[in-house]
Amino acid sequence: MAGSVWYNVLMKQNIANYTVVIEKEKRTGTDKICYTAFVPFLGIAVEADSIEKAEQEIQSLIQFHIESLAEEKVEIPVEQNNNFVTKSTVNLPFNAIIANA
Repeated sequence: MAGSVWYNVLMKQNIANYTVVIEKEKRTGTDKICYTAFVPFLGIAVEADSIEKAEQEIQSLIQFHIESLAEEKVEIPVEQNNNFVTKSTVNLPFNAIIANA
């Protein structure tokens, strides 16, 4: 099998891992804080009031998405193990207006 798929012998099923990015944001139209969980490889996202809830909801959405693809007999995309997540530091222009997140 390609990518990061492995077989769980006890449960007799294939397992895949996907990168999830969680960002703290202000909910659109309000000053209320929320957390957005995004799976770049699958192009799906959820919004929740806490990190824990965002993790739970994205897990459910990933499962639903994969099951829907399988039901439709569509090939399930599997993320490769060659991801590297990093941050990049840049200099902001002196006169830049900086948003507070």
